[in-house]
Amino acid sequence: MTAQPPLRLGVFTRLVDDAPPTELYAQALELLTAAEERGFASGWVAQHHARQDGGLPSPLVFLAAAAARTRRLRLGTGIITLPLEDPLRLAEDAAVLDTLSGGRLELGLGTGGGALVSALFGRSPADRRAAYADGLRVVRDALAGAELTPGGPALFPPAPGLADRLWEATFGVPGAVRAAEHGNGLLLARTSVGPVPGTRAVPPGTPLGEAQLPLVEAYVAHWKRPDAAPRIGLSRSVYVAPTRAEARADAEAGFARLAAQAGPEAARGARNDSCVGTPDEVLAALRADRLLSLATDLIVQVHPVDPGPDRTLRSLHLFASEVAPGLR
Repeated sequence: MTAQPPLRLGVFTRLVDDAPPTELYAQALELLTAAEERGFASGWVAQHHARQDGGLPSPLVFLAAAAARTRRLRLGTGIITLPLEDPLRLAEDAAVLDTLSGGRLELGLGTGGGALVSALFGRSPADRRAAYADGLRVVRDALAGAELTPGGPALFPPAPGLADRLWEATFGVPGAVRAAEHGNGLLLARTSVGPVPGTRAVPPGTPLGEAQLPLVEAYVAHWKRPDAAPRIGLSRSVYVAPTRAEARADAEAGFARLAAQAGPEAARGARNDSCVGTPDEVLAALRADRLLSLATDLIVQVHPVDPGPDRTLRSLHLFASEVAPGLR
């Protein structure tokens, strides 16, 4: 039997703290540099426009700053909303960042789905899947070095290997199948509740690993690349505190904020899908996740607990020192 590769650990920040932008970005950069110091393999950010669900509309610009402050940490986007981007310009920006970082970019892409943000860019949410498919083809071909026009030049700067570091995010089995057929990594969300109504129908209280298992099974079953292995990234909400009482108090405050912003159903789902507690409790919860043994990457975030920068760093430290050694 082939031994499983080591589980790569990543940290995710959504930049949701209530702080001025300069402070918000400085805190996120501190988190990523701390992650590298504590042995994490990757740091991830998401794209959110108009301060909806996060504070970073330009993740590649931010990750360029992170690249200048780190040496080893892989830099991931989870995700960039491809239907809102010019795909060739996105490929150019990604290639520049990959060059500046020494080949450390992990480029995660998705369809998005918010009607408000689509309207801001003059796009229709109904067209997002077709736009995503067309955009992904342009990005993949450009990063692979294809001619940008017949008989024309290739992408500059070249980005050797970046086409093999693409990831696709999805909430459904068809998206997982497409990611496999494209030979890209599969990014799974911190929750089984999709951002678009009707995306998933998961019974309340279903463990997250159980809810996402059909996606992973479909992805693995449709993997066709003989030259590469499947890549499965689990994003999980994880908050670690020295005591159970402190962890639960911080979490309750976070879930209450989420309920006020997104409604009680979203808060109930987040509570069900989050690993909150002491190091031992969090380790036990992660070990119980059906998908942990199948994942190549475990990407942790404190959202939606969002306890503030000091406690976020403390959680990161406790996870690295007392939880991570007990994982695969």
